[in-house]
Amino acid sequence: MAVKVSDLIKVFGKIRALDGLSFKVEEGEIYGLIGPNGAGKTTALRIIATLLLPTSGRVEVFGLNVVEEAEEVRKIISYLPEEAGAYKNLSQPKRFSPRE
Repeated sequence: MAVKVSDLIKVFGKIRALDGLSFKVEEGEIYGLIGPNGAGKTTALRIIATLLLPTSGRVEVFGLNVVEEAEEVRKIISYLPEEAGAYKNLSQPKRFSPRE
């Protein structure tokens, strides 16, 4: 199992950002996490990436607990959030006409 999320809950003050989220991603599987703004997608990814602690629940990445073994998890994953600014540095591909 690449990622296993079980009954994940995250509370920020009075806001319950995640309320019992559970899913599994098999090794080699492509998995999309979709939903409207404010649904908790970024919160879930930040917990998986060891950047936030869950209020409760369990998350494992390749069998490693993201809370108890965060340092080991960080050695095997990468996380590039959109707000990191990598996209603004990408250039547009050059377009070629059929005559070139």
